[in-house]
Amino acid sequence: MKILLASPDKTLGHKLHQDLSRHSFVVDVATDGEEAWELLQAFVYNAVLLELLLPKLDGIDLCRRLRDVGNPVLILLMQSPSGAGTCIEGLDSGADTCLVKPIKTPELLAHLRALARRGLRRASPLLTWGPLSLNPISRQITCDGQVLKVNRKEYQILELFLSHPRQMFSRGEMGDRLWTLDDQLPTDATIKSHIRSIRRQLERAGVQGFIQTHYGQGYCLDPVYDLETQSSNRLSYPPEGMLDSITANIWQELMAANARLHQEIEHRKQIEAQLRRSQMMLRNAQRVAQVGCWEFDVNTRETYWTEELFLIHGLDPNRPAPTPEEVVALIHPDDLQLHEEAVRTLAIRREPFEANLRIIRVNDGEVRYINARGGPVFDSSGAVIKLTGTTLDVTQWLR
Repeated sequence: MKILLASPDKTLGHKLHQDLSRHSFVVDVATDGEEAWELLQAFVYNAVLLELLLPKLDGIDLCRRLRDVGNPVLILLMQSPSGAGTCIEGLDSGADTCLVKPIKTPELLAHLRALARRGLRRASPLLTWGPLSLNPISRQITCDGQVLKVNRKEYQILELFLSHPRQMFSRGEMGDRLWTLDDQLPTDATIKSHIRSIRRQLERAGVQGFIQTHYGQGYCLDPVYDLETQSSNRLSYPPEGMLDSITANIWQELMAANARLHQEIEHRKQIEAQLRRSQMMLRNAQRVAQVGCWEFDVNTRETYWTEELFLIHGLDPNRPAPTPEEVVALIHPDDLQLHEEAVRTLAIRREPFEANLRIIRVNDGEVRYINARGGPVFDSSGAVIKLTGTTLDVTQWLR
C-alpha cells in the first residue's frame, strides 16, 4: 500500500514515516497542502494521511478538491483532541475517518486495514488468489499453507498484485507505486530480479506460472487461478451446439475486440501516469533551480508561462500569463532601455537574445536579478512560429 503523509510537523512526520515503513508501507511526504495536491495528481496513492491544518491549502479544502475531481483515495484526517467540530466538517467534505493526536501506530494500522477492506468490499483482511494468501496483520504470505520467505520489496509487489489481481502492471507503474520519491527509481533489471525471486519461491511451493509476463506490457497474475472469472465465463458463453459457425466466429471476434480494448485502456493509463510523473519532475526541477519557461505563439499571440516563472515575478500562477506589454511593466525602470535593446528588439527581429536584468517582484516589491534568454522556433518551411525562452533567478548567486 502506498501512502501520502501530509504534515508540516517534521517530528510527527518522521515518526509516522518510520512506523509505516517498518510495516512495509511505501510512504511519500508532503509538508503543505499544495504539494500534497500536486503529488496526488501525479501519482496513484492508496491512502493519504492528512493534517487538518496545512500551509497553502488546508486539509478540509484538499478533501473537497480531491472528491470534486473524483479521486477515490482513502483519506485519514489527523486532528487535535479538541477538534470534534472540524472532524465532522472533514467527514462531510469527503474524508473516510478521523484520528485524534497523538497518533498511536496500532490504531493507525487498524484503520488502514479496515478502510482497505471496505474499498475492496472484503469482510476478511486476507488477500487471496488461488493458492496464495497474504495476511496484512502478520505481514505473512503463504502458498498452499507454506510460508514464503520474501523480503520487504517482494512483499510489496505481491501485495500490489493481490490487491488488484486482474490488473496488469508495467515496470514503470510498479516503480511509481512501490518506490518513494526519495528512492532512486528501479531499473528494469531490478524489477525482473524481484519477480524472478518471487517465482522461485512459488515454484518451491509447487506453483508454476503464477505471475505472467506480457512482453511490452508488464506483469499480471495468471487468470487460471481466478475461479470467479472462470465460472462467469462458463455462464456467459453460449452452450456448445446452439450457435452456427458464423455466429461463433462473430462471438470470437467480439471477445477479441473486447480484450484489445481493455489492453488499449490500460496502455493509455500507463502513458498518462508517466506523463504526470514527468510533469511533476519538471515542476520540482524548476522550483529547485528557480528557472521558469515561457512561450509566445506568433500566429495566435498566445503566451504560456510555467508555474515557476509566475513565482519568480511574484504573480499568482492561477492567473493568465502576462501580455508582452504587461511583461515590460515588471522590469525595473533603470533596466527598461537594456530590455528594449537586448531583448525586445532582437525578439522582434526573430533573433536569439540574452540579458541580465532587474525585475520588481509584484507581491512584495523586492528587486530581483534575472538572466533572460530565448529565441525563435521555426517550422519545416523556415517560418517563425514561436518565440520561447527561460528566466533564471540569479539573485542568490549575485549576493
